[in-house]
Parts: sequence; C-alpha cells; structure tokens
Amino acid sequence: MAGVGHPAWNLLTGTLTGYVLLGINIVLGIFLMPFTMFHLGQSNYGLWMLVASMTAYFQLLDLGYGNGLVRQITQADAQGDENGVNEVLSTFLVVYGALGLVALAATALLALTVLPRFPNLSPEQIPTAQWVLGILGFRMAIGFPMGIFGAVTTARQRFALTGSVAIAVALLQAAATFVILRAGYGLVPLVAATTSLNVLSYVAYAAVARQTFPGMRLSPSLFSRRQVREVTAFSFYLFLISIAIHVGTSVDNLIIGAFAGTSAIAVYTVALRLAEYQRQLCGQFSGFLFPLMVRFDASRDGEALRAMLVDGTRLALGLVSGVTVCLLAFGGDIVTFWMGPGFSGSILPLYLLALAGVVMVAQGPAGNSLLATGRHRLVAGVSILNILLNIVLSLALVSRYGLTGVALGTTIPYIVLNAGIVMPVAARAVNVPVFAFFASVLTPSLMAAVPAAAVAVLIRTMTTPGSFLTVVAQAAVVGILFVAAFCMVGLRGRDRARYFAAVRQATVALRRPGVVTP
Repeated sequence: MAGVGHPAWNLLTGTLTGYVLLGINIVLGIFLMPFTMFHLGQSNYGLWMLVASMTAYFQLLDLGYGNGLVRQITQADAQGDENGVNEVLSTFLVVYGALGLVALAATALLALTVLPRFPNLSPEQIPTAQWVLGILGFRMAIGFPMGIFGAVTTARQRFALTGSVAIAVALLQAAATFVILRAGYGLVPLVAATTSLNVLSYVAYAAVARQTFPGMRLSPSLFSRRQVREVTAFSFYLFLISIAIHVGTSVDNLIIGAFAGTSAIAVYTVALRLAEYQRQLCGQFSGFLFPLMVRFDASRDGEALRAMLVDGTRLALGLVSGVTVCLLAFGGDIVTFWMGPGFSGSILPLYLLALAGVVMVAQGPAGNSLLATGRHRLVAGVSILNILLNIVLSLALVSRYGLTGVALGTTIPYIVLNAGIVMPVAARAVNVPVFAFFASVLTPSLMAAVPAAAVAVLIRTMTTPGSFLTVVAQAAVVGILFVAAFCMVGLRGRDRARYFAAVRQATVALRRPGVVTP
C-alpha cells in the first residue's frame, strides 16, 4: 500500500502506544476520580455519569459505518486508487455531517422532554443536567464528520500517530480538570473545558490524516450513492453489535439512576471503572487479531486459524485470570484506600463485574474468528440477546438487591451466552473439538490460579495493609507469581517454547523494523 509503513512495525508501535495511553489513563483515573468526586460531590458526579450515559447512545448513529469505512478506504488505497479514497471520504463527510445534525436534534429532545421528567432528579439538578447534555451533545455532533480522518490513519496503519494525539489530549484534559476544580468551579465549567479540548483535538487528528494521506481532497461533488450502499451492506450487522455494546456500557447507570438516584451511580461507577481497567489491561492485542484471521480465512489456512484461536484465547484468558485473582483478593482494600469507606457498596458489584470481565476478554479471539469467517450474524444475534437479558435481569433484581442486582444482571447473560455459544461455535468453525478447546485454554490458567490464590490468602491473613500503595504492591506479588506459574507450570513445554520464540522475534522486529517478516 503506497505511503504505508511495514505492517509489523506499525502494529508493534501502535500496541506500545496503546499501552502507554492505557497506563496514563489508569494513573490519571486513580488520582482524578476521587479528586473530582470530592470537589463535585457524589450527587453531581453521578449526575454527570447519568447524562454521559444518555449521550453514549448517540454513538449508535454511526450505524456501524466506522469499520466499513476503514475497509472501503483500505481496498481503494491498496489498488492505488487515490480518487476512490477521496470519493469515499467525501461521501461520508456528507453522511456523517447529516448524522451530526440528527445528534443535535436528539440532544434538544432529551434536554427538553426527558430530563425534566427523569426519576430522582431534583428541580435544582435539571438545569445543570441540561447544560451538560447540551455540551456533550455538541461534541458528539462535531465528532461525527471528523471521524473520517481517523478512518484514514487507521486504514494506513498509523496507529502510533493517533495514539500520540490521544495521549496529549488525556494529559491536557487531566490538567484542566485539576485547575478548574481547585479554582472552585463546578460541573458545567468542567464539562465545557474538557469538551473544548476534545473538540480542538479533532484539528490534530485532521492534521495527522493530511500527513498520512497527502493526496486527500474533500468535496461534496464527489458524493457517491454507490459508496453508501456498499459500506452499508457490510456495516449493518456491525451496527447491531454496536447497539449491544453501547447499550451495555450505559444501561446499568440508567437503571440505577431511575431506581436509586445519582449518588448510587457514583458508587457503582467505581466498580465499573476498575472492571474497565481489568478488560483494557488484558485485551489490548485482541483487536489486532481480526485482520490476521481475515487473511488466514481468505487463504484457506485452517491450521493458522486454529492456532490463532487457541493461542489467542489461552493467552487472553491467562492475562485476565491473573488480574482477576488480584482483584478478587485485594479489590475491597483497593476501593477503601482509593475512594474511602463510603464506597464499600461498590465492592461486591466489582467482584461480579470482574468475573464477567474474564469471559469478555477470553471470548475476544473467538468473536474475531467468527467475524473473520463470515459468521457475523451469529455474533450480532448473541450481542442483542445479551443486552435484552441484561436489561430484564437488572430491572428484576435492582429493587431487591440494589447495585449487586444490577451487576448480576450484567454478569449472568454475558457468561452464559459467550461461554455457552460464542466460544464453542468458534471452536467448531475451525474444526477444534469443543472439549479439547476448553481443556487446552483453561488448564494453564487454572494451574496458575491455585498457587496465586493460596499466596493471596496467606498475604491477607498475615498482613494488614496500611496504604493504597501497599495493597498494589501485594497484588503485584500475586500477579507475578501467577505469570510465573502460568508459564512454567501451566503451559506445555512445546507451547512455552513457541511463545518465547515469538517474543524474541518481536524484540528483533522492534529493533530492526525495516527487515521484519510480516
């Protein structure tokens, strides 16, 4: 592909940049979340999360076009068709511009009709919520047409460039949050400032896209109905999956807000945030499996597909199991030292969401395998069924069990559907017996979890943690033991040798990007 660097180098640098960004976000989150909640108060912080949950649904207006747009751009660029790339970009600049206007209209509708009638909002909270909603809705509307620039950099594999912009934006937003709250300003000025930085970042993303694709030329005259039809045909089922993802990330807060108020949302957000860190820390590489599996499927390389599914699932499960053992052993102390004893109500939901996170990370390779081999309808169907069951169970359990009931409503369907349907179907699709698949991917993690859990219990029994850093250090000891046991005891000798060889090859690739074998 003209103007594109070596794929292996792009993936390596993109992954490293992604982990740097993740590390920064985790560190900033650990510091800023209690700081922000202290200065805003639980009620205002929960109000912010409630409104943010509402605007999260606006992302569904993307209609699944994001991945379809990347695919269309990549195909045209691979053929050296610069005019075709510009036709795709110009077409979706118009499409996304129209979707942005729809987002603005939806913002106005929610602000004027839904918020004044939303349960458990006081008359004093309604104007604040309307301002916050208006600001966030404006950002979403601007973000739609600007999304074409991200598609260009993704298609040309410049992951590190976009990651670098995201790192700068995260640091600037954190600095703005600290300064504004220390100066005594409230929720609306805070949201306005951080959103302004977000909008300004679109200029940086556009500059990166221009650097990545110097031949970019945008014009409404290049609008093509054919491009819309082609991308829509590919994106429809991805849109259904996006519906499930976006509803799943925000429905818990909406249910809690309606039944228990915004202060309860603040408590539940602590569990959500830690569970999100668990998934992000362990699932970074899964997103890169999809294009590899597409290539293997196209070349009829069934052996490579099987190896990618089994090895990917085994490693993903190992990573997330190690982190989860630490969360289950030390999560209560982490919450107490991080946020204070007033947030003890988030501990049990955290444990449940952490268990769901194990399956969320472990099924990543299976989900990518099904999408790559043309079974996207099944993935979409399971995703929709999951969110429907989530809503039904959460509504049924919230009145009796509170936040724990909502967490159960999220956890039970996800584990049952993905462990019971998605992963077995993926195994059968690449001709791996289901029992052999689960035995192969589960055994290393189970063998590593036993000594790690035993040491965690011993530490909890013999010591009394005195600070947040002490708890983190204790969890790190357990995590290191888990990794050592996973590698030296859980893995078979030939698998361990293959993985260590792959690490050595990656090290060579990092040092000599010009000569790496794809």
